[in-house]
Amino acid sequence: MICRFRVACLLTLCVSPLALLSAQTRVQHVAVLGSGQAIEVEIQSSGAVIPQSQMITAPNRIIVDFPGALPAPQLRTLTVNRGALKSIRAGLFSSNPPVTRVVLDLREPQSYQIFNVRNMVMLKVGPVNTAGNKASGPTLVSVSSPVTPATPPKPPLEVEFENGLLRIHTERATLAQVLFEVQRQTGAEIAIPAGAESEEIAVELGPAPAREVLATLLNGSRYNFIFVGNIRGRNLQKAILSVR
Repeated sequence: MICRFRVACLLTLCVSPLALLSAQTRVQHVAVLGSGQAIEVEIQSSGAVIPQSQMITAPNRIIVDFPGALPAPQLRTLTVNRGALKSIRAGLFSSNPPVTRVVLDLREPQSYQIFNVRNMVMLKVGPVNTAGNKASGPTLVSVSSPVTPATPPKPPLEVEFENGLLRIHTERATLAQVLFEVQRQTGAEIAIPAGAESEEIAVELGPAPAREVLATLLNGSRYNFIFVGNIRGRNLQKAILSVR
């Protein structure tokens, strides 16, 4: 009887980590609602998450981070092209700790409101008329971003890609942030390796062919890398990174 009891306890300890892994909160679904110029973006997750949002210029975008959440496999880039909203992208921004990032690409700076209710986050994008408006309900938490100031601070990361030439400038950004922006600008497939979110870099590279700029960025780092695309570097399709 004593031996059976001990075996049962050991089995319970072995199963618990798997149960915790399967219970990881995931960002499951992103949808665009509303009609005409009134744009609402609904983001659903499998568990309650407190989002963190910010409006960034050059290029214009709204970023919503979900700390402690992983992206669901079915998440895809949405091409919207309605009003100021061009597209919506979602993916894993940081793996340890996990952070899922949803990016709303905009044609021009926008005010927005974000409402967080249980497992759903709602963003209302566009001009916000604050005159005489009151909160629509006591259960909603609303955060509003002001219109872009006349003299915005210089962004900590600048990535430009034009005519096959890539330029990267940053004084303090993580390697994960740089690779994420390069992926967004070039359209290349870049799997951001674990640990890149904790490596801060300061560089001024380019403009030069994308392959040359990325090679200079990664030379001397702890990552091996392989590029797939046009040999002249002007049509980068994929960058494969692995820890040495």
